[in-house]
Amino acid sequence: MSPPVFRKIFIANRGEIACRAVRPCRELGIRSVVGYSDCDELSLHVKLADEAVRLGPSPASMSYLDIDAVLRAARDSGCDAVFPGYGFLAENPDFAEAVEREGMVFIGPPARVMRILGDKIAARRALSASGVPVTPGLEDVENAEQIVAFGKRVGWPLIIKATAGGGGKGMRKVSSPHEVEEGLQAARSVAEKAFGKASVYVEKFIEGARHIEFQFLADRHGNVIHLGERECSIQRQHQKLVEEAPSSLLTPEVRKRMGAVVVRAMKEVGYETAGTLEFLVDRKGKFFALEVNTRIQVEHTVTEMISGFDIIRKMFKIAGGERLSLTQGDVLLRGHAIQCRINAEDPKHGFAPSFGRITFLRQISGPFVRTESGIYQGWQVPPYYDSLLSKICAVGKDRDTAIERMRRALREFEIWGVKTTVRLLKEILSHPDFVSGDIHTGFIEENIAHLTEYEDLEEEIFKVAKFVAEVSALGGNVHGA
Repeated sequence: MSPPVFRKIFIANRGEIACRAVRPCRELGIRSVVGYSDCDELSLHVKLADEAVRLGPSPASMSYLDIDAVLRAARDSGCDAVFPGYGFLAENPDFAEAVEREGMVFIGPPARVMRILGDKIAARRALSASGVPVTPGLEDVENAEQIVAFGKRVGWPLIIKATAGGGGKGMRKVSSPHEVEEGLQAARSVAEKAFGKASVYVEKFIEGARHIEFQFLADRHGNVIHLGERECSIQRQHQKLVEEAPSSLLTPEVRKRMGAVVVRAMKEVGYETAGTLEFLVDRKGKFFALEVNTRIQVEHTVTEMISGFDIIRKMFKIAGGERLSLTQGDVLLRGHAIQCRINAEDPKHGFAPSFGRITFLRQISGPFVRTESGIYQGWQVPPYYDSLLSKICAVGKDRDTAIERMRRALREFEIWGVKTTVRLLKEILSHPDFVSGDIHTGFIEENIAHLTEYEDLEEEIFKVAKFVAEVSALGGNVHGA
């Protein structure tokens, strides 16, 4: 057996992605270390890792986003590499450089590449220079009058976006000149709070578009391959909810052409490790690049299920200096996979976050399904972080089979104590437009009233579970004194 690529890896994240990263560490004989905030002391990632180090108080700014605290924890625990996962510090080039200065390996792209692709305007220019089509855009936005003039030139609606960050934050769709002033102020305000940078840019909003992204791998020796595409059109508030691979839209010819564009662009920019190039595809089949995600994606699991690759394991090996052993011709994609995100949110009330104690949990099992989870029965869902609890994946020989298996998995999944997206997901998987593949990025927005018409039996379960949890916390019982 060959020696491990690293002796010990610090996983600078929490929840399901931290748990996910522990597993290839074990397979490769690498010790895993995680950090945790005060409210996460009893979280699943702390229980799974070989070692755990306290980072600080519960707010992310004082723990998971505190670069000094994360570096100290990684250094003092003797780690020789840091894996950032997604969110938090994953796409922060200053953090990547700080890791390298400490003599550790950052398991991600070089800071130089992160700076180019992390700034959406710089990324648009770099991709365009590599021959990747981009949507018509206004890059240097100073005032609302510029946006109004741009809208008159290219047509409405438009979308205002933050130049930094991601996850749908800082986006505002404007459908007429009358909405521009308010939309610009709102986008800048969110961008400043979320990313510490209020700058924005504007793109033509493509009506009825499909959101399709390509997963790629690049080593430190100039080799790049792609692992096909994922369909991510089912989203709410610009954040994905259901993902699948491959897309039902792309023909083999279009897939090959888009994949070649991705590989060429990433070679030219000097990318290393795993990443994703996101596209919008319009009703005529024209595709436009949106952005590059310089990290692992939440939905990488569906690609793994049809490709046979463990993408995070590959990231560890690439960071250790290994060459990609496969060429593009060696990548064989089989079947169809679907992923549903189980979020602690209330779809009936604008996807408001829900938090509290999980009083009962039954996660799915059985053939051809997979769960990536950061939760357990009795765990307290904290109010400080992203709402993602678990991911359910199902795979089949074709899309219809994958849908059937996902419906079965969602019927098995049961969680009490917090509101979740489970019932909404059941409705989506049964909607005739989803089943036929006639979907687009506005699907949930257009159908939300119908999708949330279900009788909320979970509301009563939620109330009872919350009552039981409160009584238990007080040391009483539900039958009275």
